[in-house]
Amino acid sequence: LSLSPTVKKMDLSAAKVTASVAIAVVLWWIWRTLKWVWFKPKMLESYLRRQGLAGTHYTPLVGDLKRNSSMLREARSKPIKLT
Repeated sequence: LSLSPTVKKMDLSAAKVTASVAIAVVLWWIWRTLKWVWFKPKMLESYLRRQGLAGTHYTPLVGDLKRNSSMLREARSKPIKLT
């Protein structure tokens, strides 16, 4: 069974369109995720600093985990007076 050249060209162009749409969707998803994980929190941080609220800098994924764990260790090392 042999396909005509126009059918082969159509398949090739359909493959190109499909690949282009897939690439566009992946790029859109990456941009949306980057906006959610990095740009939006940094803009909020900047806005809050302009309002006079100083705090720790935004760090994605880790956050204040290191600071919180050291504060917890320090708090657990001191006994609580019950009387």
